[in-house]
Amino acid sequence: MTSLLEERYRRVLRLLPADYRHAWEEDMVDTFLQAAYDADPEDPEGVEISSPGKAEVASIVALALRLRLGGAGAAPRRFAWGEATRLVALAGLLAPTVLALSDALFMAWVAGHMDDFIGPEGIPEGSWLADRWLALWALTGLLWLPAYLSVLFGHRRAAHVLAVIALLPVLISGAERLSRDEFTATEAYELLLVVLPVLALAAFHRDAPPVRCRPWLIALPAGVALVLAAHLPLRLAGDWDAWFLPLVDRPALACAVLIGATVMQAVPGSRIPSWPLALALLVAAALVLRLMTTLGYLGYDSPNHIAMATIGAVQCAALLAAGGYLTRVAVRGMRRLPAPARPATDARHG
Repeated sequence: MTSLLEERYRRVLRLLPADYRHAWEEDMVDTFLQAAYDADPEDPEGVEISSPGKAEVASIVALALRLRLGGAGAAPRRFAWGEATRLVALAGLLAPTVLALSDALFMAWVAGHMDDFIGPEGIPEGSWLADRWLALWALTGLLWLPAYLSVLFGHRRAAHVLAVIALLPVLISGAERLSRDEFTATEAYELLLVVLPVLALAAFHRDAPPVRCRPWLIALPAGVALVLAAHLPLRLAGDWDAWFLPLVDRPALACAVLIGATVMQAVPGSRIPSWPLALALLVAAALVLRLMTTLGYLGYDSPNHIAMATIGAVQCAALLAAGGYLTRVAVRGMRRLPAPARPATDARHG
């Protein structure tokens, strides 16, 4: 007769891929049950109605993630999904790192040219020029830099911890704005786009292959230069209602980078469709953000709101086309990969 504990173990084991579970479920259940009875031999009836321990559930979840987000030696399809998730995580960490560095450089430049920004009425109230704590809080974004570099150089545990630490100020700011009913749907979605890459760092498990550092290290200063070139004129002019704002705002920069990556992403003969898959996911995320901001431009109290919304709509169409192309390439590439084979009899349990 099947005990309640056994049913609960089998329910948790459903997190594992079907082929792995088919080969190892019975052995794993027997091992877990034996350990449970050995831990409390005087109360077998109590053991039968108990639940799996937290450590056991955590080990199964970790094993499921490691198998589904494959690393070295994994089945090709799982390796492709694992690589795509790792690419999304890297891109997701790169974005806030670039923005934080560009903000810090701009603040440093302004601090060195303070006289140019102080008018006859003095420093504007509420500006970070007048509030040092506000300026220091803005600099907490630099916490993303060590997290990003830790991922690149293979320090996965440090990267996980540092990314969570870097995320805390973002969550605190979001909670503070939410408490004052100032949290818009667009801001909530932008927060989600910061949280998801941190969760995707789970793909950097012990079986994950090392990251090719050089392209990602080059992307960091290149991204900072792009953001400064786009935002510096607007910041100096202070004209945030200009008709060309949707050409240089953050969603527009993401759109430009992703469209460029799609054009350059001609990986002829590539057998692992990780890049098209990752880019398709990133394009989908950018498309939703660009659509939300475009609808926001329609509600702007500005004579340029129609032009701004039109530019946003064109970018949405470009992202939609890029996403369709990337999805088609990724699906075609995944279909060419063999399905996961059953694990060998000497596979480990985690």
